Amino acid sequence: MIPEAAPLADAAPLAEDFHTHTAFSDGRDSLDAMVRAAAGAGLRTLYVTDHVRRDTRWLPEYTRAVREAARRAAPLRVVCGVEVKILDTAGRLDLPPDLTGVRHVAVADHRFPLPGGPAAPGEVRDLLAAGELGPEQALDALTEATVAAVHSVPASCTRHLAHLFSVLPKAGLSEDAVGPERLARIAAACRETGTAVEANEKWRCPGPAALAALRRHGVHLVAGSDAHTAEAVGAWSYAASVLAGGDGAAPGDPTGRPAP
Repeated sequence: MIPEAAPLADAAPLAEDFHTHTAFSDGRDSLDAMVRAAAGAGLRTLYVTDHVRRDTRWLPEYTRAVREAARRAAPLRVVCGVEVKILDTAGRLDLPPDLTGVRHVAVADHRFPLPGGPAAPGEVRDLLAAGELGPEQALDALTEATVAAVHSVPASCTRHLAHLFSVLPKAGLSEDAVGPERLARIAAACRETGTAVEANEKWRCPGPAALAALRRHGVHLVAGSDAHTAEAVGAWSYAASVLAGGDGAAPGDPTGRPAP
């Protein structure tokens, strides 16, 4: 089902930063500092996506602060969003029950979503080493969870996948093993729900090949700095390269992709 929220802005990808954090969650700098940095970087749109969980209590204060910041920041567009982890293969999200004031959801694989709930990457690595979980099972679980999760976002919010596949290397798995069929399933779910996929500057994922495949499947690609400091807002290297069809490598760096 196509979400009822307004469509994602049709701007040049590097003019919008879809993924930033303030001192409301684990960011170092204040909301005002992040907004000033976005304006200084020449961005058209700043998505503020602080981390929330089901038991987060400061959401009303946060949404009010972002709304007030947005009013002062014009013509810079400031969108009130949250980042939330996928919990399991049913696509449950660790969202507070009342999302009043939230306009966007960044769906993230902070932990490995298994049928029984989220597992730390180290736990998955141990399961794989013990033969209790096969690599194909793990990749299928992450795909199933991701597909279900984008359908779980409330219809009042736009949404995007944040740092897609970042959990894989942490669990000892390769993004290259995801394969075209799983990517096609994720792409279909993104198209059905109007979900964008982020080229994440901090974790440099998904990789160039996966992003290119998603683009061929008609998925809207966006840039996300995952900034936790003001100086990282809209500071593009990896995202600029891969969204232009490059390999993501920075000058002097043959791979451009540090180990997570």
